[in-house]
Amino acid sequence: MQDFREPYEDKFWNEPNLSPTQVKRQHYVPRLFLRAFASANKVRVFDLNEGKEYRTSIAKIAVAKHFYDIDIKDIHLSTESWLAQLEEDAAPVINKLLSNPDNILSLSVDEEFSIARFLVALRFRTPAFRDYNDKMFTSILKKIKEMAREQVYHQHNRKEADAIWERMKDKPDHWWFNEPEPQQPATIANFILGEVQGFANLIRAAPWRIGFAPDSMRLYTSDNPVAGYLRPVRPWWEGAAFASFTYFVPLSPKVLLKIERRPDQKDKEKPEPQGKRYRNDFSEWEISFAQHVVINDATRYLYGEGPIVDKGCAVSCLEQIGLAQLEFATRYLGFDPRPPTGAFRESRPPTGDPIKRSLGDE
Repeated sequence: MQDFREPYEDKFWNEPNLSPTQVKRQHYVPRLFLRAFASANKVRVFDLNEGKEYRTSIAKIAVAKHFYDIDIKDIHLSTESWLAQLEEDAAPVINKLLSNPDNILSLSVDEEFSIARFLVALRFRTPAFRDYNDKMFTSILKKIKEMAREQVYHQHNRKEADAIWERMKDKPDHWWFNEPEPQQPATIANFILGEVQGFANLIRAAPWRIGFAPDSMRLYTSDNPVAGYLRPVRPWWEGAAFASFTYFVPLSPKVLLKIERRPDQKDKEKPEPQGKRYRNDFSEWEISFAQHVVINDATRYLYGEGPIVDKGCAVSCLEQIGLAQLEFATRYLGFDPRPPTGAFRESRPPTGDPIKRSLGDE
């Protein structure tokens, strides 16, 4: 296992992660992670799109052909082998936590980095991350085309502009980004995975809590296993960066790992390379909330036992909880999420309707 004790203070760098591979069927949720949710090597799969469930082997789920492969000129490369090494390093640490969650209080630096790197990769190696990038790409492309069209019609008369725009409007997507060829599906994810150590530093600096679910409840995971929840009540400077989320990671039907938001320089608590570690069991409400976040972040499939909350209900419930928390904070705690209008701003209680104000409608 690679020793990351020396460079842990470095925040961001890129590490090589591409190599040839003969593996065609590549799992975006590792089999070692799914085993805890299986019985006799069979996993219950719930299809959120179809509202149906079935049982199948671990080998047949969360897998796609050549999912991490890219071609660089005439060379065929993949992050498959690199990801397999992350899994190999993390497997004994996950088993250690599953055998006794109290072990979270005594993990070595290497063990913490092994699981942190594994979890970061698990956040970025899934179809959910690709869907996010595709939506962002589409949104940016739309804006670029709108700006280009506006510029063409601003600089030319209508007849000339019509002719120019007719030649431009059907150009392929990569042309608009000044790229020589279309981007391959795995390119962005593979690049981000190369920054895994920088993100792992942030994860390790965050508070970790692990505990059991009540006997009456069971957890399940999804095709996006590191489910993120962004706090609705937060200061204006805290956006939606990687370290701003709370992450819910069911490790088994009975064990939940919760990674809180990493403290920053504006917090009373000073940021440290290692965050606090807690071993506390979870209440029924906390597990129910985790289930809602897991379903909300799932792309299509859930894996594991237990009653399934409807995804529409989960989305609606989380929205209502967020609005209620924001309303309480703005109305009774004087919390104002709006950014300052100038370099300095007087501290004053917020006015007007808290919901409309928080949504920028004031």
